[in-house]
Amino acid sequence: MNNPFRITIAATAMLSAFSVYASEATDSAAVVVTATRQPARINEQLADVTVIEREAIEQAGTTTLPELLSRQAGIQVINNGGLGKASSIFMRGTNAGHTLLLVDGIPLSSATLGSPSFSNLPLSQIERIEILRGPASSLYGSDAIGGVIQIFTKQGAGPLRPEAFVGFGSYGTREEQAGLSGGTDMWSYSLRASHLKSDGINVASDPVRYKQANYTLPNPDNDPYRNTSWSGRLAFRPAAGHELGVTLLTADSKNNYDGGGPTVNAYSDDITRAWTAYSRNRLNGIWTSTLRYGESKDRSENFAPGRSLFATDQTQWIWQQDVKLPVGKLLLAAEYLRQNVDSTTDYTIKERTVRSLIAGYNGNWGNHSWQISQRHDDNSQFGSKTTGSLAYGYRLTAEWQARAAYGTAFKAPSFNQLYYPNYGNPNLKPEFAKNREVGLNWNHANQRVGITYFDNRIENLIAVYPVNNVGRARITGTSLNYGLTYGAWNADASADFMKPVNQDNGYRLQRRAAQMGKLSLSYSPGPWTLGAELNAVSDSFDTTTQTRPLEHYEIVNLHGSYKLGQDWSLEGRVNNLFDKVYETAWGYAQPRANVFIGVRYAPK
Repeated sequence: MNNPFRITIAATAMLSAFSVYASEATDSAAVVVTATRQPARINEQLADVTVIEREAIEQAGTTTLPELLSRQAGIQVINNGGLGKASSIFMRGTNAGHTLLLVDGIPLSSATLGSPSFSNLPLSQIERIEILRGPASSLYGSDAIGGVIQIFTKQGAGPLRPEAFVGFGSYGTREEQAGLSGGTDMWSYSLRASHLKSDGINVASDPVRYKQANYTLPNPDNDPYRNTSWSGRLAFRPAAGHELGVTLLTADSKNNYDGGGPTVNAYSDDITRAWTAYSRNRLNGIWTSTLRYGESKDRSENFAPGRSLFATDQTQWIWQQDVKLPVGKLLLAAEYLRQNVDSTTDYTIKERTVRSLIAGYNGNWGNHSWQISQRHDDNSQFGSKTTGSLAYGYRLTAEWQARAAYGTAFKAPSFNQLYYPNYGNPNLKPEFAKNREVGLNWNHANQRVGITYFDNRIENLIAVYPVNNVGRARITGTSLNYGLTYGAWNADASADFMKPVNQDNGYRLQRRAAQMGKLSLSYSPGPWTLGAELNAVSDSFDTTTQTRPLEHYEIVNLHGSYKLGQDWSLEGRVNNLFDKVYETAWGYAQPRANVFIGVRYAPK
């Protein structure tokens, strides 16, 4: 009997391979900054980059940020029970702590867990998302072994523009949004607020499985979630080439979960916040200097039923120089980062600092392109670490480009791994990775194709118990992607084939799928937009010893909108159309078929 997952993957891969026969492709003029820390067109990048614009974010409905990311190539998401629940991002088969999260250039993560908190960031406050796959420590330092995800808040421009949205859906889900934005040549501003509330689902898909995974019986009730958030941006341009600005994103939430037993109403009060102030100055025709200061907070106060607190505060200074040379552009930067932990747990050390120097050189000459970067980090806990990357691209024709890259990256141990009482090991070394990859890109009119092969070898992997540097992993994989815009049609497809292996025992890495396929198709005739999505993930194992198997799953979603006039639109979404019962983490339920409908006011 045919495996339905393999059929799905084959269909997605065939669509990717079919691309050379289509006639139009995507906009190659889109500008990204994450891949090089400098603005550049996406078709000039020598890295595997994806941009998610606001229109796609709005189509997501009440979908969470982790769910939206799970539909992107090379990303697998593990979720513990639906909206607002803990989520882990595995990029290119690497660990949850191997992806760096930035908000308007400022890192946001938990220094105790050692991983970012994606689940509490509301999509309503996000204008744009850039995804950089592959090692990026030579630009951004620790955590960027698998890649970087950068979130940008909304910018204002033009006349005053009010916006509003209200929607309702399954599981008692309700969302309200409101915003104002605008600007002139001298000033620009944006302010947005939102409130999201859901009755949730019972996160325990099966009480017996849940107890085996968590060593306690679940509470049989549903686990609600609510989130209140707002964001703002203000920029002032006193003269051409000079800009002063501030940005802010903050989200406060209450998240119920199963913990402490079947009669305990466990919940957490969480705060996620990032703000930054910057001065960008064009000193002359070739030199731009940017000074940025930012702070971020990741705070979780848990009641289950006793109280526990884990909070991370980060402050960062960045001074970056961008210099245009006769050929290419030079990057020089200095950073200072301080991480502070506040907790009910008695950590031996609660603060660390990192001082960094970065240099890079990017350019094009004829058919040749290159990107070179090196970074030196001086960490107060474990000393110095130097990482680097080298990428080269050659344009075979106007449409075809071949590329190759080599890069190193590292991951600093978390405070839990170092200092948690009766658990941590203060002698831990950073995890260190060496990645090699080659790729081939094709861009023609409104169409694009990409294929990337990578080989990422990670040393000094930190074992969970006892905590020690004992592990080695090798992750090899091939990623195919295809995009098409043809008239009213738009299509995106990707297929990933990976071997994420623990080299010490030959086992596949925990919860890592070997195959993934993603497909998105939309059609916009007149006032209508109709779309469908497929997310297919192969089987995996919930443990490091290849026990507790997680079955493959294929999820189909539908979305649509209808313009009621120039400024109003009706939007709807159906998630998990075929009511699939599945798990991404053993013992944790995922939402069944659900619907969300809303009305948006957005003057053009």
